[in-house]
Amino acid sequence: MIILGGWVALWFAWYGWLDGVVDSAASGQGGIPALADLIEERRTIDPAWEDPGHALWVGRTVMSRLGLLWMFLAIGVLAFIHRRSVSGRVKRYLTEPDAPLNLAILRIATFGALLLIPAGREEFLVHASLPEAILFPPSGIGPLLTLLIPDPTTARLIFIAWTVTTAMAMLGLLTRPATIASTLLTLLVLGVPQLHGKVNHSHHLVWFAALLATSPCSDVLSVDGLIRGRRPSPRPDLRYGLPLRLAWLLLGMVYFFPGAWKLWTGGLDWIFSDHLRNQIWHQWTTHATWKPVLDPTDHPWLLRLGGLGVVVFEMSFVLLMFSRPTRIAALVLGLLFHTANLLTLNIGFISLMAIYPCLLDWPRLLSRFGLHSTHFGIPRGIGSPPRSSLIPVGVVGAALLIGNGWYGIRGDNYGWPFACYPKFGYPIREPIRSVLEFEFVGPDGGGERESFATGRGPLRTARWIGTVNRVLKMPAGPQRDEALIVLCELAAGSRPQGGVARFLRSDYSTRPDDRGAPPLQTRTIAEITIPTNVVPSRN
Repeated sequence: MIILGGWVALWFAWYGWLDGVVDSAASGQGGIPALADLIEERRTIDPAWEDPGHALWVGRTVMSRLGLLWMFLAIGVLAFIHRRSVSGRVKRYLTEPDAPLNLAILRIATFGALLLIPAGREEFLVHASLPEAILFPPSGIGPLLTLLIPDPTTARLIFIAWTVTTAMAMLGLLTRPATIASTLLTLLVLGVPQLHGKVNHSHHLVWFAALLATSPCSDVLSVDGLIRGRRPSPRPDLRYGLPLRLAWLLLGMVYFFPGAWKLWTGGLDWIFSDHLRNQIWHQWTTHATWKPVLDPTDHPWLLRLGGLGVVVFEMSFVLLMFSRPTRIAALVLGLLFHTANLLTLNIGFISLMAIYPCLLDWPRLLSRFGLHSTHFGIPRGIGSPPRSSLIPVGVVGAALLIGNGWYGIRGDNYGWPFACYPKFGYPIREPIRSVLEFEFVGPDGGGERESFATGRGPLRTARWIGTVNRVLKMPAGPQRDEALIVLCELAAGSRPQGGVARFLRSDYSTRPDDRGAPPLQTRTIAEITIPTNVVPSRN
């Protein structure tokens, strides 16, 4: 009620007074002189401020930020007032025993997902062979990875070693050395594809692999267990519970920070405007042939309800981790959320959903279906607990929470192995998408033009667009010219010697009815003459 009261007071202040003040200042009709001067100053920097509606959007976003700060302040004060109760609940959460079967499920899900995602199967070998001219290492260990990029032959050997160790970790064969080796190799195999302008967020698999490498995750459901012979499953213990609970908190952080950043950067306009419709249309144009299964764009009320649901779901997911019933609710809501995104936007985050089985209490669930096994600890183990130390998992877990908290607070989604997950924070105010295009004019005057709207060359669409954007943001000079030539090679294959390559930015309408229409406008943003002694060739 305290939080709600603060939001209501802020929005009464905005709609009762402040929106009129901002509108008057932005429209040149008077208002507060200092505010009018500030808006005029912003117009000299950003042409978007010429539209009074932009100033009103900024004002609403500022009010949303104040509401968000009020919410965090109120929660902090209440937590301090009830600090004994809060610390007691946190302590009980972190020290609650859990079953070895549940930790084994997390092991199988994590290393199984690593074997299935494209970053492991194909992108590592492709990106390891890309030229140095288009290296844009992310923060974190990105600069270190640039020194470790292997040659093609070594890359194949590393890929084989990673596949073998990850499969061993999933099966529970020589589990401790296999999980450690797989985790270290995963930093490289999943990290190298992040070096060329676009970070794909599979970080959580590295976090969970690191937790599992410091835990007794092979006591059941493992080849190691079969080799040791059939023994009663160990009884629930803190050594199984702590890595699970740390994984749940990290999973909650994956969702929390994007939800908070949506309100911080987009304000309530992210929910109560045409943003979601424009975002959906925008995403559709990144696919050449894919068609949506669900199309909510003709129902504004459904889009606004969905936008509100997204923000509430993301910001509350971490709170649902603290009890068994709410974890089940989080699992159901998460599956619905990702399935809706997959059917509407073709954004699946399959590797994230693959981790969801760890939210269930499997001994309890299986026993309710009439299954009982002393070997797997269903419904409860009776064997001796493990003797491993809690220090390694505690140190690794603390490092992961601190690292991800820092990146989440900063909103930095261009990092490895820590990052804030995709925010989609800035609202798309108009149904327009800027597309990069490539035009080549040969020495004979003939030419052709290609669009980068849905990717080109060996790179996936998002990776390709990220790489091109990074290159075009480079300062003019020999380094950018070299990077542009590399893009020409990747985009179109070998060319005759000489010729001119132009990179253009074209604005297209994303409305479905305008699909295939000519661009609204086109402008040249880079041009390079290919030397006669350079013969581009596909890498």
